[in-house]
Amino acid sequence: MRRITEVFGGRRNLLFSGLLLALLFILLLDLFFVHHIFSPFVYFYLCFALVIVFYGIYPLYVSRRLTRYYWDRTKRHHLAVIGLVFIIFLVAVAIFGPFLTQDPTKVDFPNKNLPPVGFSAEQSTYDRTTGQFITRETPGTWLHPLGTDDKGRDMLAMLVSGTRISLQVGLMATLIAIFIGLIMGVVSAYLGGWADNALMRFTDIMMTFPFFLLLVFIVFIFGPSLWFIILAIGLTGWTGTARLVRSESLSLRTRDFIMASKSLGASDRRIVFHHLIPNVLSSVIVIATLSIPGVILAEAALSFIGLGDPTVTSWGLVLQAGQRSLETAWWIAVEPGIMLFLTVLAFNFLGDGVRDAFDPRSQV
Repeated sequence: MRRITEVFGGRRNLLFSGLLLALLFILLLDLFFVHHIFSPFVYFYLCFALVIVFYGIYPLYVSRRLTRYYWDRTKRHHLAVIGLVFIIFLVAVAIFGPFLTQDPTKVDFPNKNLPPVGFSAEQSTYDRTTGQFITRETPGTWLHPLGTDDKGRDMLAMLVSGTRISLQVGLMATLIAIFIGLIMGVVSAYLGGWADNALMRFTDIMMTFPFFLLLVFIVFIFGPSLWFIILAIGLTGWTGTARLVRSESLSLRTRDFIMASKSLGASDRRIVFHHLIPNVLSSVIVIATLSIPGVILAEAALSFIGLGDPTVTSWGLVLQAGQRSLETAWWIAVEPGIMLFLTVLAFNFLGDGVRDAFDPRSQV
């Protein structure tokens, strides 16, 4: 048992690998034998939860004094705290909102274009008795507190659904991109030589393509599935992370503690996973918080131009529907636009605060 633990680099890695293999076994059962044990998103959430618990919460708990130090530095950045509170609110809305709101796809034409509560809108209806159009002032109703769209769908339910989609895309695609960029950067810096040249030339080639145009081309060719959009963003958005991680790993590779580990006979795997990766994680966390808003905007832009998944209700899809009726029903476009603005701002504020907290030269 001790030999197996050493091979995996500790009990934590061994337990994590065992749970991951168990999850993979359940996934294979779901695909080939049982069917529909969990939805595809549940498997990703479970993998994401395992990574967060074993390599996020556990290290923070073990290094409580260091965690408290960084949290105290982050708290001094008041906008970062506000951004964190808003992000926690979004997560709560994404988790519990669907149980408290209506079906976002439910069509109700008699109640179309209802304004939000506190507002009123003019609506023209055809009177069969007089054969003329009658203009009436229609007030908002608490049955639809944020109004309805041109098909009578509840705007509150659509915004809640859009929150779930945006967080799913932002977290999943960013995690994929960060993982690829971290591995590429660390391996390239540690191996050096021809491996470094090959990996960095490939990274340079990927960086020559405009990110959004490449994303549009891939989605246009392979289809607008939400899963494929997540994979496309994740598989094309790792280049900046790889470059930054490589530059930091190059400076770490020649540090005294790395040279001492090599002289004591430490394996390459141990040096990479116990020395290089932990020392670049602070930069990776900052990159992740600053990358998520860009990913959310990319998904919203794809939905807005008609390349999003038509089977899900995202903020970009609502914006696309609202831009056709700005003069008569302004709230259809304004409400998801405000949500996008606040979400991107919150992640940017949090990213700035985390960056200042991890920067020893910062006076925050």
